[in-house]
Parts: sequence; C-alpha cells; structure tokens
Amino acid sequence: MLDTTTPAERFERAEAAAFAAADLRVSSRFVEISEPRLRVRVNELGTGDPVLFIHGGNSVGASWLPLLAPLAATHRLIVPDRPGCGLTSHFDYRGIDLRRHGVDFIRSLLDALGEQRVAIVGNSIGSYFALVFALAHPERVSRLGILGEPANAEGAPRLFHRLVGTRGLNRLLYKGPLRPPNAAAGVRAGFAKAKLVADVGRMPDVLCECLAAGAQIPGATTSWITMVERVFVPAGWGLLARQSLGTHKLAPELPCLDQPTLFLWGDKDPLGAPPAGVALAASMPNARLEVVADAGHLVWLDQPKVCADALVDFLS
Repeated sequence: MLDTTTPAERFERAEAAAFAAADLRVSSRFVEISEPRLRVRVNELGTGDPVLFIHGGNSVGASWLPLLAPLAATHRLIVPDRPGCGLTSHFDYRGIDLRRHGVDFIRSLLDALGEQRVAIVGNSIGSYFALVFALAHPERVSRLGILGEPANAEGAPRLFHRLVGTRGLNRLLYKGPLRPPNAAAGVRAGFAKAKLVADVGRMPDVLCECLAAGAQIPGATTSWITMVERVFVPAGWGLLARQSLGTHKLAPELPCLDQPTLFLWGDKDPLGAPPAGVALAASMPNARLEVVADAGHLVWLDQPKVCADALVDFLS
C-alpha cells in the first residue's frame, strides 16, 4: 500500500512518540508572530515560572527531551521549533541581520504568548539568540542557561562551517555525503562523525527517530545552510572565510549582562574548548561555568542527569 504520510505528519507522530515514551503531557499549538512574520509551533508543559528553550542548528524543539521531565516538575516550559525548523514556517536566512532576527523572534514570540519575563535556556545558535535578546531587553530575562558552545565563541569558523557556508557547494554536499538522515541510525552516524555527542549510544531511539523525521521536512535543509552562509561565513567568502559572526562579536557587551548565567560546557565539545567558556563567564558579572565530563556539544544528550540537576538548582 502506498504510504501517503507527509513529512510533517511523520514528524508529528515521531515527536508524539518521543514525548509519550518520556511520560510527558505536552500541549502543542501554533502562534502567529509579527517579526519575522511566521507561524511558530510551540510545545508547552509543566507549571511554575516560565522557561523558554531555544534549540540550536538544524534541530527541533523536541531535542531537549531528556531535560523536559525534570524541569517540568518545577517550571512551565515553552519549547518552540526555531524558524525554519520542525513545524515552524520555512525560513531563508539570506540577507537577514542575524542579531536583529534573534531579538525580534524571541520578543515577538513572548509577546504573542503574553509572557513579560522568562528564563532562557539555549544551545549553539539558540544561545546566541538568548544572549542578544538579553542584551536588547534585559528586563525580560530573569536567568540564562547556556548549554554547549554558543555559536562561534572563538571567532574563526571551522572547516565544516566554511564548507557548508559556501553557496552552491553546500547544496551539492546536502544532496550527497551530507544528505539529511531518514532514520535513527543515520542520525547517530551523523552525530558520531561530527562528534556532537561523546557517545551516540546515549541518545534515546525515540529522539533519534524524531530528529530524522524533522530533517526530512521540506525547507529544513535550506534554512540550515542559508543560516550557516549568513552566520558562520561572511557573505561571499565561503571557504576563504577566516572570521565570522557569532558570540565572539558580543565580547565587548557581555560585561553589561548581569542576569545570573550558567554555562554547562562539555569537555569534548568539538566547536569550542572549555577555555573559551571560561573567558565568556569571566567577562560577565554574574556568570559561572561548569565543565561537564565526557560530554560533547549537545551536552545534555551525553549527561542528562548532570545537566538537569544543575539547571533545576540554578533555575530554582
């Protein structure tokens, strides 16, 4: 029999299965925001003070799965799919001012949800969004949790990002060796090759299936590679790029951020070594860094209990 399931439907089913396996009661809805004009898919669960989660890269909100149950016991969690990811509207980052986009996205989402002040937990580009929003609207951010290296903290783009940020070449790569995974095994293989986690065997099967389904949604790859073109590699430079946008550009402003901030940084993060995090935390008046042993860039997938315990204590 011909399978007529759409990629979006497959993703919804995989996501629901992941939440069910974790015994989570999740409420899902779509929210229209004005800047940028998008239809944002938001998952919500728990009760208490609000915490907004902003995921990184070409991922989805459900990637936070291992942290949700422990934190939902004491907080109301707001878990959107970032623009161009999951079930949120497709988004093309070409020509976009990334800093302004990050600020506008979070502000518009909080306005649409009726939230005046939240704690924000981010990873990678999601951490960059959290930092620039806190700089622009400090009165709306109570605390910041930064998990993993926050999008180019060291300044020089990695070879991988220069390859993916080279227009034309990136499209060939994502039709060939970097083709988005269609199954859990492909997700694990990709994460292992990129060393995003120290041990891919720690990743729940249901989460891997969800990530594979999200990668197959039309527009997801375009959103990812146009973001890399814009963020990690200055337009037009591609493989020749030696400097890029990202967190390192915020260094002069970080001493102004006085919100309590917790960095959880994997000792095996391939996108930035812990000393980069030490420097970031030292530049902020109310920040501290915890190096998480045997963990990569997606630190909470390697060490979910360590990260959950640290965040529960910090947010409470």
